Amino acid sequence: MIKKSLLDAMKERRSFYAIGKESILPDEKIIELVEQAVKHVPSAFNSQSSRVLVLLGKEHDRLWDITKEILKGIVPPANFESTKTKLNSFIT
Repeated sequence: MIKKSLLDAMKERRSFYAIGKESILPDEKIIELVEQAVKHVPSAFNSQSSRVLVLLGKEHDRLWDITKEILKGIVPPANFESTKTKLNSFIT
């Protein structure tokens, strides 16, 4: 097993944007992992006040459709194509 210090792990952290919507895990496993993460994440005074919304399948697609529509009204038309391209990279 490879062990890293927390500082080393933080220095090497990278964001992955081309994540796609295909999952290698069943939906039930995703929900279980998220539930456990929320339950065990540190919180002020151990209040466990964090909440998470997991959107899968059609609900996932609907969220991105809503996001595109809202951004279409905010982003100038000349810039929207690049915004749309970036959004599509998250959801295809």
